[in-house]
Amino acid sequence: MVIRRKILFISLLVMNALLISCDDFFDRRPSSYIDDEAVWNDPQKMNAVVVDLYARITYEDFDYSEGFWVYSQLNLSSASDESYPSWQQGEFGVGGKTQVIFGDSWFYLWPYDQIRNCNNLLQKLQKAGIAEEEKERISAEVRFIRAFHYFLLVKRFGGVPLVLEVQEYASGQSDKLEVPRDKEQAVYDFILLEMEAIVSILPAKRSENDRNRVSRYAAFALQSRVALYAAAIAQYGKVELNGLTGIAGDSKQYWQIASVAADSVISSNQYALYQQYTDKAENYNRLFLDKNNDEYIWAKEYHLPESGHSFDFRTTPYSFTGGYGCGMTPTREMVEAYEYIDEPDGKLHVADENGLIEYADPMDLFAGKDPRLFASVYLPMSNFKEGKVEIRRGIYFSLQDSFLVAGNLTNKTFLADGTLITVSGKDGIILNQDPAKTGFYQKKFYDEQRLDFSEGKSDQSWPVFRLAEMYLNKAEAEMELGHKAKAVEALNRVRERAGIQTLSENEITLERIRNERRIELAFEGHRFWDLRRWRTADKVLNPLIPTALWPFIVYENGGYVFQEVSGSGAIQKPNKVFLQRHYYLKFKPEEMNSNRKIIQNPGY
Repeated sequence: MVIRRKILFISLLVMNALLISCDDFFDRRPSSYIDDEAVWNDPQKMNAVVVDLYARITYEDFDYSEGFWVYSQLNLSSASDESYPSWQQGEFGVGGKTQVIFGDSWFYLWPYDQIRNCNNLLQKLQKAGIAEEEKERISAEVRFIRAFHYFLLVKRFGGVPLVLEVQEYASGQSDKLEVPRDKEQAVYDFILLEMEAIVSILPAKRSENDRNRVSRYAAFALQSRVALYAAAIAQYGKVELNGLTGIAGDSKQYWQIASVAADSVISSNQYALYQQYTDKAENYNRLFLDKNNDEYIWAKEYHLPESGHSFDFRTTPYSFTGGYGCGMTPTREMVEAYEYIDEPDGKLHVADENGLIEYADPMDLFAGKDPRLFASVYLPMSNFKEGKVEIRRGIYFSLQDSFLVAGNLTNKTFLADGTLITVSGKDGIILNQDPAKTGFYQKKFYDEQRLDFSEGKSDQSWPVFRLAEMYLNKAEAEMELGHKAKAVEALNRVRERAGIQTLSENEITLERIRNERRIELAFEGHRFWDLRRWRTADKVLNPLIPTALWPFIVYENGGYVFQEVSGSGAIQKPNKVFLQRHYYLKFKPEEMNSNRKIIQNPGY
């Protein structure tokens, strides 16, 4: 069945009372076994059950990957057009591969055990010996969590079985546990209606201790995102399997819901775009390091030493580590997607009619770019702590128009003025080891003030929903509805905060809105899913050829020139190939064997 028979009754019945002295909701962890009745008649113990429901959500956050991160090197950024992993292992390592076809079950999940836990709690609540107001509040919170699980499912599989009650196994009646898939539209509609039902029940604002529990505006934010996905699939997708995949309904109703829900968050005045620093790059950088910012609507928090993630450990530029790091390296196209402050074309000027352009400082190449670039990407010779991220491929001899490259980080030679340097920079670029291949490292989320870079010792919060997304949701939805004035007003709020030129109604296009989303939400797990819902992944990622920008120091005077490079042979990273069938995942055999009513998705 959908919910496998071996799944035990709600695991959450093994919990102890809340530890009242703890400072944060998610620190209130259970420690011992208690009986069923004790849970359902004690609000504190029921809250401990809710804590565990939160803990078991797949947030697609820092450590989210397909398989063990170190070996797979496959996360939502590396599976999109945002970046490539620098390391040699995994799906996108070297290994002689010229291309990698997307896995049919990448990022697979099947959280029906947690859906059962939600259903069980909702059922027990009906007879729980607690106040009706408390029942209603807990019920709304659990319904949000259940809906969030269904959103994780529907964006992967299309229609899935909507199981809304606890299923009990009776001997000889196992077939009653087998539930067919509901239509994709039915799943999206269910989530939207659930949010509509609970928004007035959930509190508008949480206390400081409970700030990571969902609020009314987290429900509006989920409603906005879900409606945005449904609208795009209705408009750009294809209905197959009698609606198990695709949405036959009018996309306009979903675009409207997405905009109205986003506006409910915006107009609440509960949140504000982060603007604590005058310098726009610093401001955007600090947004993702400030745990107390007013832009996050709902975030996953970490608390050291009890819980942490490994982002800094995996992402530190090569020379600043003890043999780890390198992480995700953004592509040249990703860097060029960032506009210039006063012009839309983000193309980097590496050559003109006279040949390669020489820059006295490699950072000069990026002068005038969107400040978010400097907050999101370590560029060649970016500042890092007390040093520089020295990214260099080799030496350029301008008189001979020739290049010298090195196969390791130890080869040294002299420049014309007698300066002894390593041919490659101390942070790469070399192709046969782990340092950067594309010419860039990811900076967004990185905490340079952290002293302990050990694995699992980072505690930056992960933004599940933040206000900027709501402005972008509204801009996209209103543009699709033909309301340019509303779209440009919402979009310009994000661009103003970023420090780049605002747009007029005549300048705004759907493509510019999508690019703004690509930039503002970069490396936050959105791009992979956006390409899928827009049905552009089979074009953008078929094939996606790896691209790089390689800096070379000029032998004669120490300046820098840049070489644009692309192709798996040059960069030793495979092309990414997304096929039509990959808009939906393949159901694994264990799901289909345990539930014979599951129909496999198209193309498999």
